[in-house]
This record gives sequence, C-alpha cells and structure tokens, in this order.
Amino acid sequence: MLVSHDPRKLRAQAGWKACAATIGNFDGVHLGHQELLRRTVSLARAQGLPALVVTFDPHPAAVFTEYPPKVLSSRQQCLELLEELGVDAVLLMPFTRELAEQRAETFCRTVLQDALGVKELFVGYDFRLGCDQAGADRMRDFGTYHLTQVEAVMAGGAPISSTRIRKALAEGRLDEANGLLGRAFSVRGEIVHGAGRGGPLLGVPTANLDLDDTQAMPAPAAYATSARLLDGPEEERGWRMAVTSFCKNPTFDGTHLTLETHILDFQGDIYGRQLEVRFLAELRKEKRFNGLDALIAQLKDDMALRRTMPL
Repeated sequence: MLVSHDPRKLRAQAGWKACAATIGNFDGVHLGHQELLRRTVSLARAQGLPALVVTFDPHPAAVFTEYPPKVLSSRQQCLELLEELGVDAVLLMPFTRELAEQRAETFCRTVLQDALGVKELFVGYDFRLGCDQAGADRMRDFGTYHLTQVEAVMAGGAPISSTRIRKALAEGRLDEANGLLGRAFSVRGEIVHGAGRGGPLLGVPTANLDLDDTQAMPAPAAYATSARLLDGPEEERGWRMAVTSFCKNPTFDGTHLTLETHILDFQGDIYGRQLEVRFLAELRKEKRFNGLDALIAQLKDDMALRRTMPL
C-alpha cells in the first residue's frame, strides 16, 4: 500500500490516470468506516481503478483545541487496518490552519480532481469539508467526479461513531465498544520498567507499556487480553493469552494509572520492545486488597479464568 503526504507525488508514484476515493478521518476504522471503505474498494475493483483513502494528519481537532479527542488507533494501526480492507493508497494530507481556511471547492478541484484524478468519490453521511463546511450536496458541484454519500451504519438505534466508542470505553462498556469497532480494542506501546513488584514481589512478571497521552483507554479495571510483540524474533510475535491491569494499584497506594500486562506462559527480557495489547473482556473492577496474599490469590484466579476464554 502506497502512503504519501503529497497528492501529486502519490499519483505520480502510483502511475494511475484515475482512482476511486473516500475521504475522512477514520479514527479507529470502526464498522461505519468499514462500510464506507468496502463500498469504495468494491467499486474500484469493478472499474479497474485503485482504491484511495484521503485522510488528515494530525486529526483536525488537534489543530483547533488544546484538548483534542483521544485517538482510538495509532496512525500505524490505522494504516494497517486500511490495507487489510483492500485500500491501495493513502494520502495523509498534512492538516494545518492554512488548509483549514481553504474553501471546499478549492480543495475538491485542486486536490481531488486535478492532483489525484478522482473519478468516483465516497463520503460519509455527516461529512463536511472546508472552512465553509460543505456537505455532499454542494461537493457534487465542485468537480468532475461522481459522488456517492453512504448512509450511517446504525447500532442500537444510533449511528456508529468514534465519539460513541470513546464514551463506551471510558464508561466501562468494553463489549459495546468492541462491537462498534468490529474487533477488539487494542493499544500499542514500548515496554518500560515499572515499579518492579510484578516478578520479584508477586511472582507475576508484567510488561509495562509507555503509552502516548493522546491514546483513548478503557475504564480502570483488570482485563482478559491478548498480547503480541511487534518486533524481535519472529517466533515470539504471535498472539498470546494475557491478563492486563489498567489501574492505580490501590493496594500499593498508587496515584497514577499504569498498564501492566502479564503474558501467560512466556518468559524473556522484552524491555524496550513494542507490544500490542488487545482488550477482550473485563475480569473485575479496580479494588484494594487486604495484603499481598489476597492480591496474589486474585491474580491466580484472574489467570485461571483467562485460560477458559478464547485467544
């Protein structure tokens, strides 16, 4: 899959005369996004065109507010999901205040039509473009492409959206969030040294992740998870059963949320490596235990319960 920040360079590198494209933010690549992407890829294949995604980096909200919404997937995760859905190329359009001040017609004609050669364009039900916030009806007049507006994908009587998924995660409704994503929510990060209690004190070594503060997270709790290393020897990279604590460690009077994952039946020095953790189900709420013996007993119960679940 080709990825570029420059529309003309992307088209020149790919060598296409025309393409089918969709445009949006695609945070999380949830079920609503997936429908939009499937429609784009399907038509592209039928017409012998490459399937292109036009998206923005960073998220537009990050340019206008000091506290933008937490992201559901990293940029790399997003790109991997797009490729899995059959996308041939991605334009990561740098989002700046200058771009934000551009009218939709200018963007459609100079970028979508002239630079990229878009022949078929798909947009979501609520998509708006440019400083004038033009929707599908107006965008149809701004280029020679054919525009299709895709209806909202509904769940529980409401459209699926990234905002809705973030809210479900934060409020402890992991099953709902995973259902709307169409897969298990996951995070990635570097394995760093923690407080040093897991192995020496509790007999349960954990991988502590250094997470970006822009990352959305589930509610504090203990979770059944799966984990995989993203680098290092190939034989160590497959998904493995795991148990993850995302809490403040109240038994030890902790004050900061930490993400600690015990990978079942795995040993090795993995500090500094990249780990992905996939959240499958909540095991229990965060709680303070009356001493180490009670905590260790609970951790053993957590691991036993995890073994009864699918990978």
